[in-house]
Amino acid sequence: MLKIRIKGTTKEIKWFLKMIQRDKRFYVSEPSGPFEMERSEKYKRSYVEIFRNENEFNEYRKNRLSEHAARYYGSGMSFGFVKLPKDKNNDSGKAGK
Repeated sequence: MLKIRIKGTTKEIKWFLKMIQRDKRFYVSEPSGPFEMERSEKYKRSYVEIFRNENEFNEYRKNRLSEHAARYYGSGMSFGFVKLPKDKNNDSGKAGK
């Protein structure tokens, strides 16, 4: 498995991912991002895992859902608290009943 960080404009990242996903020699995981880069508004970054055979890819997908999903921030899991609406009759900001 290769873990690749892709940097470029959003259009360039989409082009590259589409090209690599169409290539029958590779099995590509769901890409992340695109994420903002610190010093640039124009350029973004994205991460993707690429496999050479279908067995590795299927094993990764099976294990990713059970082991890795909780470890990665941004994996689609919710971390944090739900903000409750403020009670109109109570100015302290606590949620009403």
